[in-house]
Amino acid sequence: MKIFRKLELVRRFGLAENGALLFFGGTIVAAGLNFLYQALMSRMLGPSIYGALGSLIALTTIVTLAAAALQAAVTHAVASTDHLDNEWATAMSMRRPLQYALAGGALCFAVIAATSPLFEHYLHLKSALPVVLFGLFVAITLVGIIPQGLLMGRLRFSTVAIAIVANAAVRCALGVILVELKFGLNGAMAAAALASAVQFVILVYPVRTELRRVGAVEDRFIRTRAVILAVVALGGVSTFIGIDSFLARHFLPRVESGYYVAAATGAKITLFLPAAVTQMAFPRIARVIAEPAKIRRILAQNFTFVSILGIVSTLVIFLFSHLIVGVLFGHRFDAATRTIGLLSVSSAELGVMTLMTYYFLARRLMFATFSWVGVAAAALAIWGFHANPTEIAKVMVVTTSATLLVQVVVAWFSLPRDALATDGVITPRAPFTHHRPVDKETT
Repeated sequence: MKIFRKLELVRRFGLAENGALLFFGGTIVAAGLNFLYQALMSRMLGPSIYGALGSLIALTTIVTLAAAALQAAVTHAVASTDHLDNEWATAMSMRRPLQYALAGGALCFAVIAATSPLFEHYLHLKSALPVVLFGLFVAITLVGIIPQGLLMGRLRFSTVAIAIVANAAVRCALGVILVELKFGLNGAMAAAALASAVQFVILVYPVRTELRRVGAVEDRFIRTRAVILAVVALGGVSTFIGIDSFLARHFLPRVESGYYVAAATGAKITLFLPAAVTQMAFPRIARVIAEPAKIRRILAQNFTFVSILGIVSTLVIFLFSHLIVGVLFGHRFDAATRTIGLLSVSSAELGVMTLMTYYFLARRLMFATFSWVGVAAAALAIWGFHANPTEIAKVMVVTTSATLLVQVVVAWFSLPRDALATDGVITPRAPFTHHRPVDKETT
């Protein structure tokens, strides 16, 4: 009986469909492997070289966040169109977006390679090769946006799960091998680039035919406005996640800022699982944009699930803060345990805030950018209250709570009502056409 209840819980939260449970578990495994990669590289390379690697990893994080925003636009376009039974859906082609991604990736690689001497000087590197390898990573990541967005839009979560786990595993294993072979920083960055290539191959293979297909109406498949909205909205969330660490480094003494950054990094554990749920919820909402009842159900289920994950992970951090800080950073950072609990509350709220942002994005509402208001409020508050790490942590709890509350209230009043539909069907906006044909959902 207990097994059936667990299966019912899995089904209720949408984890039993389209490989969603595999994606959920794969995200956990990939996050663990990425932490392991960081731990192994820090011990094998030593503080000096690992500092350089950390700088490049910070840049790869920025690239990954930008790619996630662009992928959101692709996912939304596919999810809101692919399931429709009309000429526009059948004529959909990804060839033109793939060409743009290839051109963008090649351009980024060329620019980074050309400016690699500047990076070499600024980051105090022994050669420009790690920067060139970083450019290769950027190019592969940008091209991979198209197949991953296509698969996520079609709810093929299992393939994406296999790809991201393979990426993390290859980077971890190859990084150890290349560094052990005395390639040092070059080996660590080469492992990241090659691992991204492995992920790209896994993503492309299932949709290789569709990526080559020429469509009759591919000129406006992905709207510029949708891309800009996604970049601005997710950029706001990403900035909110890191604004406190950046300002703490500026306002606090160096040692105290180090404790704060360690606490903030450890608290981000609460973001891993909600991120997986959010990525799966986004295409689901986009696919049922014409069905108000389903939108409300999906949002309510995922809001509940993300909230539960945040509460549980926050309690774990509160109860085992000394153990978590000791394992991740060592006992030299024991002072970080004073603020990691408070920051875990803020981080859990940011996980729910990300879900709400994706909900507004799925409905193409400008309110998706509201997180920037929270960023401004947090920056102003930290500017006024930064006497110690605990004070900054309290500011983050207050500002994330207030921002999330406004998002929830607006989402509640913006939820579509069944009365807005005609015979249960709403005509969605055509995603890439100059005129708007009437679409009918398949039942």
